[in-house]
Amino acid sequence: MSVVSRFLSWKKGNTIVSWELLRLVIQVVFNRDNVPKHIEILDDTLTNHCSRQKRSRWVKTINFLVTPRFVRRLVENRLNKNMSKHERVVLSLDKELTQEDIFSKDKMVRQKWGNWYGNHCSEPLRFFVPGNGEYKHFSPKNADCTRYDYQGLEEVVELVKLAEKNDKKIRAVGSGHALTAVAQCEDYLVCTQHMNMTQRPAEDCIKEEYRVGFEVTVTYGNKESKERHFLFETGGGTKIRHLIQALTYHGFALINQGGSSIQSISGAIATSTHGSGIGIGPVSAFVKSITLVGKGGKVFRVEPANGVTDPELFAKDKMAVKHEITLIQDDDKFNAVMVGIGSVGIIFSMILEAQPEYRLMEERIMRNWEDVKAEMKQDMYRYINAHRHFEVLINPYRDMEAATEEERKRKCLVTTRNYSQQQHEKHHAGRERNYISSFISGIAISGRLSPWVFNKNHLSIPRMTNNSIKRLVDHTGDEGGGFEDLARNVLDQGLGELKFYGYAIEFGFPLDRVFEAVDLIIRVCEESQQYDHLLAAPFSLRFVKQCPAHLSMMQQSDMCMIELVSVKGVTGSLPLFMRLERELLAAGAIPHWGLSVEPWYREMVEKAFPRFNDWEKEQEFFGGATFRNAFLERIKQS
Repeated sequence: MSVVSRFLSWKKGNTIVSWELLRLVIQVVFNRDNVPKHIEILDDTLTNHCSRQKRSRWVKTINFLVTPRFVRRLVENRLNKNMSKHERVVLSLDKELTQEDIFSKDKMVRQKWGNWYGNHCSEPLRFFVPGNGEYKHFSPKNADCTRYDYQGLEEVVELVKLAEKNDKKIRAVGSGHALTAVAQCEDYLVCTQHMNMTQRPAEDCIKEEYRVGFEVTVTYGNKESKERHFLFETGGGTKIRHLIQALTYHGFALINQGGSSIQSISGAIATSTHGSGIGIGPVSAFVKSITLVGKGGKVFRVEPANGVTDPELFAKDKMAVKHEITLIQDDDKFNAVMVGIGSVGIIFSMILEAQPEYRLMEERIMRNWEDVKAEMKQDMYRYINAHRHFEVLINPYRDMEAATEEERKRKCLVTTRNYSQQQHEKHHAGRERNYISSFISGIAISGRLSPWVFNKNHLSIPRMTNNSIKRLVDHTGDEGGGFEDLARNVLDQGLGELKFYGYAIEFGFPLDRVFEAVDLIIRVCEESQQYDHLLAAPFSLRFVKQCPAHLSMMQQSDMCMIELVSVKGVTGSLPLFMRLERELLAAGAIPHWGLSVEPWYREMVEKAFPRFNDWEKEQEFFGGATFRNAFLERIKQS
């Protein structure tokens, strides 16, 4: 393509995007009924004419235009005309959502901490920020990352002793990603943001066969093969996005990850967070060793019976002796602390299994759910294990206003990901996924505006959901040719500010009960649809390998995790979530420790997690009453 042709193409793309943005603004001010329709048009325009770089420039321009308060008030007045009071939009700037809470070490009282959804918060008696890692300007190149933070470890030990001396509970918090009160504590709260100093390949006291990599057997694509994996040591307070930076710096990558990297690694492990791939366990399954501070300020290094640490070398290690770190290599104890829901102590560091950096090819195709269901039923495991990653997004509703019978069938999006050996250098707008989301998520008023769009146009949610699925389609046979990149970029589905306006509940079902669960969800959703209560997003089926941790949702078998998503502020979504949760639990669902809206009680927990009583014994050994918060106490006493 000549220079002139490239310039004309660039000019045409900018002109088209400019025109559609102007039209959208005009509709917002003068004809608000057409806003949802024009958002759909803008989405298509961005998909075909706007690259990532162009979107970034447009985001900055739009944020500049909406910064003046009078502009936002003008838009508000137009949008809120004839709207119910509880559905009116307040277009405050959401800049604070892009800025993380950074807590000062010096301010130990009158602090407030809350989870990302805002339904749980703590104003603890005392607030501590131990550790010596760099958080605000984190870099794996920092020389301190090669050292272990023994000074920080001693800080945590003294904090636990202080809490017990004053007869107070103590608890560590990370990113507050859980929807439940699993992290809440009103006595002493420990922010882990600076417990991230250590970022290095694990070598100290490690058995010789693990020091320079070790061979593992994996089963992807229904074929067994060998891979060489490595051990990596990281701080317990490390954010997943920082961990990814550190791994990348050393040439490694996570074996799998969830859709967001804003969590802390300890929080993800403590609740058995997962990705999708029936041959890959949850994040907790990658943990090979955990160093924690338990009751009495005792420090333990906990591993499976045949752990990665050499007991003889560890017994001679001067720092381990000096800091009185006890090595425990026991399956039951390790399986208890692996998913400890924050109650077995404060995780100070851990050793993870990682693999050399790798690339993935992602393909997404829109299909009729009943067709996919019939194919999956033929040989469930073989079907979902045909790829390294496999997941399905299902529209809970059918678009009954569609023009043809084919379009009225229930739609779903099938996503597959496999190893890629060839780097794709071709770049154009069609190869960027999450088109409208990647654009809107950077706009300062987007989160406030999103629920208004769904509330104003709630009868069109089935159609809008189909359209959103259609826009994610990207497979080898279309213009995009699939999405190929480094694994960390393919697996992270982060949506900027929009992440904080979506919320979800999640449940596990054995593979032989997946379709029963899906049918139940669809039935409940369609019943509520008659009363104009709808979810504002498709729900997902993700598949995870069995994990031996006592409190993992995957403890009993390979599992299908079903995640139901909506947007905060959409009328009817929360009561629909509550209704769905009750029905799914009655049908034998295993709830996610961090994604639930109904109260938890002992009978439900013991039914869902058969090893809960065994876990309680180990919790008493490691954490005891010192680390039992109100959430756990209510379960124990109910």
